[in-house]
Amino acid sequence: MQLTRLVYSSRHRDLQPETVDDILEKSRINNLRDGITGALIVSDRSFMQLLEGERDAVAKCLLRLLGDPRHDDIRILCAGDAEHRLFAGWSMHLIQTSGIKREILSRYEIDGSFAPEKMTQAAIEDLCKVLSKDDWEEIAA
Repeated sequence: MQLTRLVYSSRHRDLQPETVDDILEKSRINNLRDGITGALIVSDRSFMQLLEGERDAVAKCLLRLLGDPRHDDIRILCAGDAEHRLFAGWSMHLIQTSGIKREILSRYEIDGSFAPEKMTQAAIEDLCKVLSKDDWEEIAA
């Protein structure tokens, strides 16, 4: 199997915690079934999601997302072959931007906000690598 990695961004409106929970639950069920791993990064106005798996499975997942009314303005940020999974242990890992250490997140912000659709491919790839490690999370005092 050739491993494929796809990263997209989308906008959301009036995102409620139960909506995020529903997205996460359904993603985990579908991704376990389809052999997809990845991470969903949620900010106050956008999603950035990384999907990893067999090319056809990732493509079918993207088609489902394109029909999901909770996602507006879906943009493919990068896609291609991958040598290994960044989020191998997660059918879908939820990352809230509010939980990322400030000194890490600020390196990827544009004009003071998280705007994945404006990030360079190199910045997107670097952010995904950083978030696949264990030392990015902000620990509440």
